Amino acid sequence: MLPLATRLVPKIVGDNLKTQFRISSLASTWHIRSITTSSHSTSDPSRSPLASKTTFITGASRGIGAAIAQAFAKEGARCILVGRNMELLEGVRAELEGVDDEGEDGGHKVLVGDVGDAGFWEGIRKEKNIDILVNAAGITHYSPLFVTSPALLDEVLRTNLMGCIINVASLLGSKGGKGSSAYAASKAGVVGLTRALAAELGEKNIRVNVILPGYIETDMTEAMTPDARAAALNSIPLKRFGQASEIADAAIFLARNKYANNCVLNLDGGLSAI
Repeated sequence: MLPLATRLVPKIVGDNLKTQFRISSLASTWHIRSITTSSHSTSDPSRSPLASKTTFITGASRGIGAAIAQAFAKEGARCILVGRNMELLEGVRAELEGVDDEGEDGGHKVLVGDVGDAGFWEGIRKEKNIDILVNAAGITHYSPLFVTSPALLDEVLRTNLMGCIINVASLLGSKGGKGSSAYAASKAGVVGLTRALAAELGEKNIRVNVILPGYIETDMTEAMTPDARAAALNSIPLKRFGQASEIADAAIFLARNKYANNCVLNLDGGLSAI
């Protein structure tokens, strides 16, 4: 019998890639609105182009997803926080309300559910006018943002304006790594899907980019053994792990820069150069 990782890889890669058509149609179901700077430049030059924009963030209950939510809230965006743990999501929302109190779009919102379940997406049809989608859920078997039906995608992202999708994958998606065949294959699928969608959705003015974090200070890296952590630190040219806020900074850049499309952004302290 083939090793477990070898048997898992085709399924995991397939789960990532077979959703390409589905996300091509999600990019037509959510009404993604225009993100512009010109309308604010005269009246208030200091106002962020992301102010009042609605950002839908999966995996928002902790780690990188929560940091991304905080960064968008600081820009004045309204955040829809998606995850499986109500208590954690409510904690993040409470922090966001303290960051930005404009409340122009009714404040931040929490949605609890399993984003890997297509039925979850059927239940959020009323969430229209999404400007930015951030897929930060840390699931290895599939890219959860994309598990939905073509009809729902058509309804939610249907637009001829402008918006963006930001995926958070992993350095392993491009570099690979010993003992991580299934995980690396999954993340490589997200990178390939991002590139394909950047080409397909560009004509609809929907930009698609992906961030590839290396070792980041999160719950996952806190669980590393001292020896594993020391070895990882020694392999990174900057000799430190990244902060979740540094990944969030990249997400803000990708959302604000209207010419950023098909970006595969390594944030790994130089590890990908080794």
